[in-house]
Order: sequence, then structure tokens, then C-alpha cells
Amino acid sequence: MLRHSGIGTYVRGLLGEYEKHPYFERHAFGVALSPALSSEINGAAQSFSFRSPIYSVWEQLEYPFHLGRCRLWHAPHYNAPLLKQKARLVVTVHDLIHWIFRKEFFSKPQAFYAQQIFQRVVRLADRIIAVSRQTRDDLIQYFGASPERIRVIYEGVSPEFSVVPEESERKKVLAKYHLPERFFLNVGLLKPHKNVKRLLEVFDGLRSENRIESALVVVGRKDRKYPEGFERLAALETGDGIHYIEHVESKKELASLYASARALVHPSLYEGFGLTCLEAMALGTPVIVSQTASLPEVVGEAGYYIDPYSDDSLREALVKIEEDASLRGELSEQGKRRAREFSWSKAAEETIKVYEEVLE
Repeated sequence: MLRHSGIGTYVRGLLGEYEKHPYFERHAFGVALSPALSSEINGAAQSFSFRSPIYSVWEQLEYPFHLGRCRLWHAPHYNAPLLKQKARLVVTVHDLIHWIFRKEFFSKPQAFYAQQIFQRVVRLADRIIAVSRQTRDDLIQYFGASPERIRVIYEGVSPEFSVVPEESERKKVLAKYHLPERFFLNVGLLKPHKNVKRLLEVFDGLRSENRIESALVVVGRKDRKYPEGFERLAALETGDGIHYIEHVESKKELASLYASARALVHPSLYEGFGLTCLEAMALGTPVIVSQTASLPEVVGEAGYYIDPYSDDSLREALVKIEEDASLRGELSEQGKRRAREFSWSKAAEETIKVYEEVLE
């Protein structure tokens, strides 16, 4: 998942710090990945081929071969080995979305797979790394995980989001994607729990009532299939004040979009962490965010909070941020201060301590 958005960012964030950490001058360190990605690993890490598709039966059949070669295996996602060998096992769990929303948004096979994997992870893992207290509490509540074996380690901000791009660079990016100067931004996979459907409907209403002048830019890949009632997401395209971008070419371009936006709008029903909010805040972009799950834990007092189940709450937030320049400035400064509390170097240091715990 090295090239994926959320978990890929997590993996790249840790690897970037591991490559320069003295711990790996004393310990051999390898990364299992698809042969097509081997050129993307350098520094302290050795790479070795892991050929099986993710979430497949073949993945579980290939695991034993690799586990027999190492003292510790860190699975950066919950698709961990189901058969544990002598190697110590550390598993990072980012969220329990597939289980919590199993009835609303996921198929029975998906829910069954998530249940089986989570049950095995909480039983077999020597340590579980949860990316938020919310994820830790969910593991305890839904699967009876032992609190003593869970460590909460927050994610960090990638270097690309630590410096605001120059105005000339921002204008180039806006021109490339044919975007107006004034817009709200939503970033993330267009999955049902992200609540983008509600955002689109509320935004359509505000535009038709002439209560908002800014456009809405939505960046993210669609699902191949949506549950009934989510036809609006499946049919999303640019038009009527909404600009849809399936993906941007680089983090630098995404940083320009963040820095140019009036605000990031993140009305998600559930998040295990909320990395896009952190990236936006680091660049001084105000954040309109749901007051639910892990999001207040990450955003702190730096966000404009909404009820993600209320059209009125979201509508009020968009209008308020649109009209109140002083509020935007205040949220911008609070967001930058808050984002400084999160770093990949800190996450790597705490993760290495987990390795030391289980090896001892």
C-alpha cells in the first residue's frame, strides 16, 4: 500500500525517519513490498519481494515464509498474519470503519473478513499500535482488546506540507486544474462514510440560494460501487460550481490546493485519525470538521466544528467561514500551532520503542 493515500502516507512517513535513525545501524531492517515498488526503497532498509495481492488468501499463504526470516514483523495495516510463528508481531490499526459501518456501507463478505482479522489481531499481536485514542477505545469496545497491549501513536505531517507554496506556484496549480481563486476544498477517498454526499447537497442548496460565492473542489477517487442512495457520488463531475479532481499528481500540488482554499471541509462520519485535517492546518488552512470520532482529538481547538448528521450545521459553517475573514485568520493561526504538535520523527521514535518492548 506504499502508494495509497492514508496508509501509504503512514508507511512513507515512518520509513523516511527509519532511514536516518541510529536504531537501524544496530538492527537489520527489511521492507516487504511488491516487486514493482522496490526502487522506491533506499537508505537503511533492504527490500524483499512480497508478491501476493492485499486482502487475499494468497497473502496469508505467503506470510509464513517471511515471518520465519525475522525476529519482528510490523504489519502497518490490519491485514496481519493469521498464523503467528516465532517472530514478534506488531500491528497498526488505523480505524474500524469496515466493522462499525458494516451494515450501512459494506458487503457481508467485507464485514466477515474485517471481523475475522480484527479478532485474530487482538489475540495474536504482541502490541497493537492505534493511531488515536478513538481507535484504541474501539478495539477494546468491539473486540475486547487488552488495553495493556495497545500503544497510541499519532501520525505526523509530511515535509511537503510544512512550507506554504509561493503564490506563483499556487497560481500554476489552479490554472492547471482550471480552478477559481475562491473555493472550499474536500480531500479524501469518496467513500460513503466520508459524508461527501451531504456536502454536495448542502453546497448545491447554498449556490441555488445565492448564499455562497466560493466554489467547491473535491479531490479523491470514487469507489467502484456504491450502496443505494449514493448515486450523487457515482455521478460526480465538474459543473455548477463544483470541481471534481480524481487525483493530483504530487503532494506539492496538493499543498498548493490546501494553501489556496478558504477552508478544508471534512464532514466525515468517522475517522481513525484525520490526516487531511492535519495537513491543511500545517499550511494555515482553516478546517471545518466533524465533532465526532478521533477528529476533535487531532484538531483540538483549531477547528470549526459541525454535526456531521445535520445539514443546518454544515450550511451555517460554510456561510460563516465564507463571510468572516477574521475568523478564517484566527483558525489559520490556531491550526498551525496545533499541527506543530505532530511529527513523523516523534511517531517513529515511539514506534521503535514498541519494537524494543516486544523484543525484550
